[in-house]
Amino acid sequence: MKKVRNIVTMVCALAAAAALWMLAGPQFLKFRGGAVPLGPEDDPAQAQGKYVSHEVAYPVASYVAEYYSGDPDRAKDYGYVVYDADRKSFFCIRESDQRDGDYASLLYNLELMAELRATKDMTPAVVEGSLELMDQAGIERALAALEESEIVSRYYELRGDESYYESYADTYYGDEYGKVLEEMGQVLYDGAAQAEWYCIESGSVNGLVISDMWICVLAAGLSVLIALGSLVSLIAGGKSDRGARPADTASAMERFLYEQRGWVEEWCRYSLGRASRSAYIAVAIWVVLLGALGYFIKMPTQKIFVFYLPLGLLLGELTALFILWVQKGQSKPKKILKRMAKHIRKAFPAPGAQEEFAEDFLKAGEEWAFREKKKDSMLYGRLGDRYWSSFWGHGVPTIVDVSKLERVEPETISGSVRSGKVRVSYESYVANFYYQGTALYDNADKAFTFQTLSGRAGFLALAVKKGVDGVKIRES
Repeated sequence: MKKVRNIVTMVCALAAAAALWMLAGPQFLKFRGGAVPLGPEDDPAQAQGKYVSHEVAYPVASYVAEYYSGDPDRAKDYGYVVYDADRKSFFCIRESDQRDGDYASLLYNLELMAELRATKDMTPAVVEGSLELMDQAGIERALAALEESEIVSRYYELRGDESYYESYADTYYGDEYGKVLEEMGQVLYDGAAQAEWYCIESGSVNGLVISDMWICVLAAGLSVLIALGSLVSLIAGGKSDRGARPADTASAMERFLYEQRGWVEEWCRYSLGRASRSAYIAVAIWVVLLGALGYFIKMPTQKIFVFYLPLGLLLGELTALFILWVQKGQSKPKKILKRMAKHIRKAFPAPGAQEEFAEDFLKAGEEWAFREKKKDSMLYGRLGDRYWSSFWGHGVPTIVDVSKLERVEPETISGSVRSGKVRVSYESYVANFYYQGTALYDNADKAFTFQTLSGRAGFLALAVKKGVDGVKIRES
């Protein structure tokens, strides 16, 4: 079963990694290669699709490129029409509302008179993103923004009256920035149509936002690591480190601990298998939850596939690894046996007492063993001539000294506890042990706790069969 889980995990993880890399891998490689500066002599047609950087010195118009879904009054991205003084043409950039301050500031300053611009910071802003050819709808929005631009409107207004233009030309176009704006206005005034429009979407490579790209790549990388871990586990799996059986001359405690390894390893395998199932469920829940979130808030399909689903996978894998890490730390047979030996030493501090207990346990054999395994617990014990003992799956024992025992009484404990806003009921079945001199209305000296009525009934029947002179055992 473990091999099947490893194979399924490896195949699913590699498939997820491959799918995510196909979505974001090429763009990520372009991004990691760094933005290529788009120089004055570079042909935009040759740079189409590449990740470029470009200085933005003359944004002359702005428009809302996209609104938040379901909120037509809240802008998500802004578009800016930029004049390229070197090529004497226009291009567009697109920037999120949270990061458009530099472009908005430059646009505001360019609308001022020349003497006021001299007091402003006119440092060009640098945009980085992939250069893409604009579609017709994008071009129409850019042209509409130019028609409404205050910079363009002012130039048209001044050119409407030559004497008025000569009087105020220096007011707006008397500095180096004004001369470029005047040149731009003349280009528009002449009515020359621009054949091709290009757009740089800031922080995006071929339509994929850089933050989304990182999520995809991280999720793909983690999936590859999980696949490699599953492969290593598949190759090394199935090997037990129980070691050689102790010689008959070994101490009783050594032989006792070796004999416990069987059920301890069984419980550890079961616990790890259960943790694996929980890990799969965690991944599925996160993926479905994030995918549903993207769908219900009406995100574009591409955004769901490159952000919400990969983020769900990443969170799910991290949660799954945490679950497995915690359970693996609790499911080490050597660690459990070490804890078992520590508790036995604590219960029998006198010299030779531990050996006596171990000999009694080993002498009883499997004939007098009882066990109960549930989805979240494991109980194993034996009825010896001197000691009756039970061990939980984590190695903590309860040991009853039969020489002191007077009676065994069954008890059912039930109740409820609050968990958040709901109350959760619980019920357990206990075999209480009363030593000589302990009254029934007092707390029991020792107790074995079972999760099922049948588990307790089986133990009590075995205790009756064992039979101890002078000890009263009530089965129901």
